[in-house]
Order: sequence, then structure tokens, then C-alpha cells
Amino acid sequence: MPTKIDFRDCVHQGVAGPTPDHILASIHAEYCMPRASLPALRDGKPAVALGMQLEDFAALARALGHEAFRQLVGDVLRQRDPGSTLAQLPDFLTRHRYGRATPALIDLARLERAVAECERAPDIQSVGLCCLPPELVRTHPDLTLSLHPAWRWLDLAAPVDRWRDALLGGAAIDDAPAPRRVRLRVHPRQGGVSVHRLTTVDFAFETALQGGTSLRRAEASARLAGADGATFDPVRHLQTLLLAGAVIGAQLHPHQDAMRPHSHLTETQPSSPLNEVMP
Repeated sequence: MPTKIDFRDCVHQGVAGPTPDHILASIHAEYCMPRASLPALRDGKPAVALGMQLEDFAALARALGHEAFRQLVGDVLRQRDPGSTLAQLPDFLTRHRYGRATPALIDLARLERAVAECERAPDIQSVGLCCLPPELVRTHPDLTLSLHPAWRWLDLAAPVDRWRDALLGGAAIDDAPAPRRVRLRVHPRQGGVSVHRLTTVDFAFETALQGGTSLRRAEASARLAGADGATFDPVRHLQTLLLAGAVIGAQLHPHQDAMRPHSHLTETQPSSPLNEVMP
């Protein structure tokens, strides 16, 4: 008969998610770490999902020049599709003469769109590290996760992250960067947005998790992605994601309902005699 681990709210202020009784001793020993806070406000107003705006593509505007950017925006909004918005600008660039002439502009627009969407993300409480400790994760290789919808992963053909920094920093407008594949993670961080470069192995692992695959399969994807995969530790990497506020839900077994913050997480086998619910 299935047993259930009863959870209760974590005793640490600022940590979202329930905490099982059997790791409370570890929590009181300061094992439990506060989760990263996600931005609830933007310019003093509640963070809500808003449409793309011209200022969201400031680096692209600087790279193209004012007149060319205005023309591009007009071309996007004049499409036959009545629902055309600036959110479609990166995709439109793939068919536009500017994008065909300078493919790095497409990646730059994709990056700026991801940053803007991340900035506008509503506040969603994440699962704390205390709720998915290493010992629990290692014994559940079929674990699947729900990641924060504001987090974005980009596989780009050019290192436009550095180009964007230079453009927004007021540096002289240089030519577009030469093609060189980069993999980026864009996510909320300390009231702002972080654009972080990932190794091939880390990118394979995180995108596999984001796609809903199990921890076991995500680890296999990481190990096949590059030479560094042989030493990859999925549990350690998952801890960094938890600390950054990436995880908003977890499912220990594929057939069970997903865990959500301040809910219950169920087991099909007793993890400890102390946690068994007697009939």
C-alpha cells in the first residue's frame, strides 16, 4: 500500500516549499538554504506579463541604426497577420534582408526578447534546497522537475551576449561578431536578469530537465554531450539550480502528481519506518 511522507513548511524564513520531518535535524543544522528571491516588482509596479516594447530591443536598435530599426519595426507590424507584435521580431528577422545579411542580428534579437520576457515574469515561489536534499535526489533517479517559466535557454550561432553588453555600454558600434556557437541561460537574479554562458554538458542537462525528462535521462544527455560529461555530477548541478530558484515543482515518480510549493510529495515505497502512515 502506498505510503506518504508528510511535509510541513520550512522553518527558514524566505524558503518556499514544504520540508519533511525526517530532514528537520539537518535544517536546524543550517543545511537548509534560503531560496533565491524572484523579482515581484518592476519599476515599482507588480511584475506582469506585458507585450514586447521598442526599448526591449535597445541593443538591436543601436546595431542597426535608428532609421534601419524603425524600418524593421514597421515591416514587422505591417505583416498580413493581424496579430503581429514585436515579440515576433526575431523570427521575422530570419526572413528579412537585414537578418539574411547579418545573421548575428537574429541571435541578438532572440537574446533581447528572452531578457525582456524574463524581466516581466511574475513572481513564482520556488522549491528550496531543503525540500530536495542530495540524499533524496540520489535515491530517485526518475525524478522530474518543473522549472520556472521565466528561465530561458538559447543555443546561438554567435557570441551576441558580449556584443549586446558592448552596445548597451555605449561602446563604439563594432561589426557583428564572427560565428561561434554559444549556449546561454537567461534567468531572474537578485531583482534583475542574469545572462550566463553554459558549457555544452551543462546546457544538455538543463535543457533536458526543462523538456520534462527524468534526472536519469538528463544525466545521460549530459554525459554524451562532451568530454567533460564523464565527470558530471547531476545532483551537485541540481543543487545550484535549486539555490537559484529554478525549480517550482518536482515529481518523484512519473505516475504521481507533481509536488508544488506548500503541498505534499508522495512515495510509493517507505523511505523510513518513521514516515509510514499506518492504516
